[in-house]
Amino acid sequence: MSTTVTHSFLGHDLSRRTFVRRAIAGAGILSLPDVLQLRAEASLGPGAKKRSLILLWQDGGPSHFETFDPKPEAPVEFRGELEAIQTTLPGIQFCEVLPRLAHLAHRFSVIRSLHQPSSDHVVGSHNVLTGWDDESEGSRSRYPDLASVVSRKRTEEAEGGAQIGESTDPRLAMGLKKSGARRDTGIARQELPRYVDISNGLHRGGPAFLGPIHAPFAVAGDPSKPDFVVQNLQMSGVPEQLAARLRMLRDLDRFGRSNSELATVNFAEQMQATDAFRGQALDLLTGSGAARAFDVSRESQRVRQRYGLHTAGQQCLLARRLVEAGVNVVAVRFCPDGRGDYDRTMIGWDDHAVHGNIFAIMRQRGPQFDQSISALIEDLSDRGLEDEVLVVVVGEFGRTPRVHVHKGCPGREHWGPAGCALVFGGGLKMGQVVGSTNDKGEQPLDRPLKYQSLLATIYHSLGINHEHTFLNSAGRPVPILSQGEVIRELARG
Repeated sequence: MSTTVTHSFLGHDLSRRTFVRRAIAGAGILSLPDVLQLRAEASLGPGAKKRSLILLWQDGGPSHFETFDPKPEAPVEFRGELEAIQTTLPGIQFCEVLPRLAHLAHRFSVIRSLHQPSSDHVVGSHNVLTGWDDESEGSRSRYPDLASVVSRKRTEEAEGGAQIGESTDPRLAMGLKKSGARRDTGIARQELPRYVDISNGLHRGGPAFLGPIHAPFAVAGDPSKPDFVVQNLQMSGVPEQLAARLRMLRDLDRFGRSNSELATVNFAEQMQATDAFRGQALDLLTGSGAARAFDVSRESQRVRQRYGLHTAGQQCLLARRLVEAGVNVVAVRFCPDGRGDYDRTMIGWDDHAVHGNIFAIMRQRGPQFDQSISALIEDLSDRGLEDEVLVVVVGEFGRTPRVHVHKGCPGREHWGPAGCALVFGGGLKMGQVVGSTNDKGEQPLDRPLKYQSLLATIYHSLGINHEHTFLNSAGRPVPILSQGEVIRELARG
């Protein structure tokens, strides 16, 4: 049953704007029952855990044939050039470019029967990342993506109750609670953002009506490069100069106020977001521990080589460091395509024939993908974080069953009717494949699942009720997901 976060004030619905307006006017409007109800709505269910999420986003749409759902018995125009190899799960095969993951198949789970209505990058990405089908306006979604939702919910939990309004302060990141995990104790957990985006990971997502404070702390650049640094984590000057500049900013802020009621509300909301951003920036600048969490060079050479001294490997290593330090969500644009994620093409997994030979590309991409993911799985397990962290590897859709040839070059086109995802950890049941596609990989055959069910399962793992409602910009209650159910094969209890 969903919970509608709509409160009454003297017999009238109390919208977000009404709340802010009356708060500005100084009205005392929240009774003790109101506060207790807000806290109850923000609380986790009995026994739920505040896990972290690493989302490795396969931007462009990965081929299910050349990863986790090969069709070795299909005609060559469907199965393609690459062979299938046996995994540690009886009767389950992966593409030949994933031998390490094939050896670890009993330690994670794969969903093979995902499907969605769109085969368009923008719409399809919004559908998967938000769980709301065809609710985009141009390149923007009307609904927040899952990473922003997690950021919002973790903020509510940290502050002891749900917030009315779009902007909240995410500065106090909660740490992981696994006592047996080996952590870098020099990292100051309170200084880290809740949500970090590596390499423009969810560039087709966004916080929508949750407000800009639930957008990510963005990390650009390639962590495998010797000169990699996180921008704006170095402070120039002395603390006194920084304090003086902050006082100047506060003085300048006062000139932006307007006497109109609506402008006052908008100003208050923007100032709340600005204050939170400013506080987070100050924490990052003045806290020595925060910068260390982003510094992959502090890892031993053995560990760095285990992940791979390439972009994908060091992105995974950085993601592990961040969740271990207390970041709630790390989203990565995870495209180890052999052509280079920083050659400005932004092609990613969009393996059209006009972009190159998909089989040659997978022979380059596959080993990096295989090494990075397998190292992350093993490292999280070795460090006692398998139950504390959920890893999800997914893109917006799969690729066409029939190979498309353009001027002699093979590729596959967009294909919303079939796709797959890998999940690891997070208290879910591992060592299984959920669902299947037909003999040519065209559509789900067994246990068809929409991507909303994958999102519901992610929220379930993280202790978030996917039926929980937020107030949108118009003050109307909307659920986190309008459809989808937790995948029963993966859920415990």
